[in-house]
Amino acid sequence: DLERMVLRMARKTVLVTGASRGIGKAIAVKFAKKGYNVAISCVHSKERLWQTQKEIQSYQVPCLAYMGDMGDMKCCGGADILINNAGIAYIGLLQDMSTEDWEKMLHVNLTSVFNCCKLAIPYMVRQKQGKIVNISSVWGLAGASC
Repeated sequence: DLERMVLRMARKTVLVTGASRGIGKAIAVKFAKKGYNVAISCVHSKERLWQTQKEIQSYQVPCLAYMGDMGDMKCCGGADILINNAGIAYIGLLQDMSTEDWEKMLHVNLTSVFNCCKLAIPYMVRQKQGKIVNISSVWGLAGASC
């Protein structure tokens, strides 16, 4: 009915990257339980992403799930709330890391955040509100061997 449609349109939308499992999935489900529209993405785990989408939809909220590399600008979009959760790690010594591994880590961990923020911020400014949460690893606080 019209009242439900208006309510659904008035809901805020959250975009969670790296949402097929772990912290990203938990965040997306938590927002769904609170009634937000949810958009989730990941780059590799298609089946897990679809399972997460079904779980989110079980809370009677819309959920857009899509496969995409957030390091590629055309895979990113705006939302009321952006959770930059996608990330990878390199296990090994820096001296053994290839240039390709380094570039992949920067692409996933930094370029994806830049891209998503770049597209989300103009939307948030037009709305005069919005939130961005950038999640990083504990290794950003303290280093360790490997």
